[in-house]
Amino acid sequence: MSQEFRSTALSSVSPEGGRPDTSPPAGRVVAALSVAVLAYGLLQTLVAPVLPTFQRHFEVSGDWAAWVFTLYLLSGAVLTPVLARLGDRCGKRRVLLASLAVFGAGTVLAALAWNFPVLLLARAAQGAGAAALPLSFGLISALLPKQRIGQGLGIVSAMIGAGTGLGFVIGGLLIDHASWRWMFAVLAGVIAVAFLLVARWIPNDTARRDEPQDTLGTILLSLGLVALLLAITQGPHAGWLSAPVLGLFISAAVLLAALAVAETRTRHPLLEPRVFLDRPMLLTHCAAALFYAAALIFFLLVPTLAQLPTHGPEGATQGFGFTVTAAGLLMLPSALLQVVVAPLVPALERAFGYRAPLLGGLLLVLTGSLALARWHATPVQVLADSVLLGTGAAFSFAALPSLVVRFAPGHAIATANGLNTVVRTVGGVIGTQVAIAILSAHSVTGSALPSEGAFTVVFALGAIFAAVGVAVVLLLPRTAATR
Repeated sequence: MSQEFRSTALSSVSPEGGRPDTSPPAGRVVAALSVAVLAYGLLQTLVAPVLPTFQRHFEVSGDWAAWVFTLYLLSGAVLTPVLARLGDRCGKRRVLLASLAVFGAGTVLAALAWNFPVLLLARAAQGAGAAALPLSFGLISALLPKQRIGQGLGIVSAMIGAGTGLGFVIGGLLIDHASWRWMFAVLAGVIAVAFLLVARWIPNDTARRDEPQDTLGTILLSLGLVALLLAITQGPHAGWLSAPVLGLFISAAVLLAALAVAETRTRHPLLEPRVFLDRPMLLTHCAAALFYAAALIFFLLVPTLAQLPTHGPEGATQGFGFTVTAAGLLMLPSALLQVVVAPLVPALERAFGYRAPLLGGLLLVLTGSLALARWHATPVQVLADSVLLGTGAAFSFAALPSLVVRFAPGHAIATANGLNTVVRTVGGVIGTQVAIAILSAHSVTGSALPSEGAFTVVFALGAIFAAVGVAVVLLLPRTAATR
């Protein structure tokens, strides 16, 4: 963060700017929101290495242990757009503080969980933390001077990828050398710091309390997202063409179609049609889903490959035999790249146009995924590939909120970013579930280990997602006026 940026005082707390510089320095705003988004980023991968530990500790089946991850996804998908819209209506700072409080309470409860149902309840409460992302982006847009918004978005969005990578490292260290309870305790500490910084350094933003809640839209969106995510997460286990999974997909399609119709007919919709039906916004959401589908294949499956045994059954993929900690450290360079690269996005936008950062990011993810599909036999090869993938992910993470701010109505920045967050999550779930299904289908007979070539296929799948994302970004208009 430059000295100039750190010392710049805020000149606005409205979407268009103009308030005198009575607010704290811009650097404080960015720092407080960065910690809030870092907590969200950590949670994306912190729990991933611990599922087998939960299974053993609570003596539950693998299917039940998977609900620790699934329930968080469902809760976050439902709460994120609702809380983001509430932030646009009632004040983003107020809703962010409430979200962090629920997020923190759920994390403390998870650390203390004395049985499996309590852990599941805690994970559902942690879903409120996902709202930190769109609310923080909305506050950046509302509080920073116009010329500082791009840099602020870049720095804050860098915390998503940084947290995602660091989650493996922290989780691995604590699992190997302490207890899974400490994992949640550390996260609770980060959330507490975020809450205190937001409460102290973030001023109140403009609220619009005269708008009623869109109850029908909230119900349709919640049920539609739950049905869709349940179908995606249960498909690999129950069968993609099984009656329950097909029924969930059909239900999701009907509910979300009904939502689209309902939102065009209500005066105060939960999701304004412009935030998901306008062509630039629709393309931005599609690009977000495709990017995260490719990125999560990298973030989640590279540690899986690293932890496979070096000498498995004949015909099985030979891993690196890493511990959870070592596998997490393998992801550390890509996490650090987020902090270095993301703040460069505003300069790239000025030099090459607003599409350039996301287009370049997806091209790097595409190149890195192809390299990973071809070369992943040694840790050195994976590290080299991760430089490309980490750089591409950093550009993409920072470019997406910038595009949303550019295209969304000024009074619905948090709402639009909330929808973008949900769409990105759905894309990530699709990518990882399809990849896991491929690995399961290509396992060695009599073993759960994937066969030779299985990881080549799944990393190539990530390249396909990124390639389609590139095509989508090219459909965005070359020029567009900012809001």
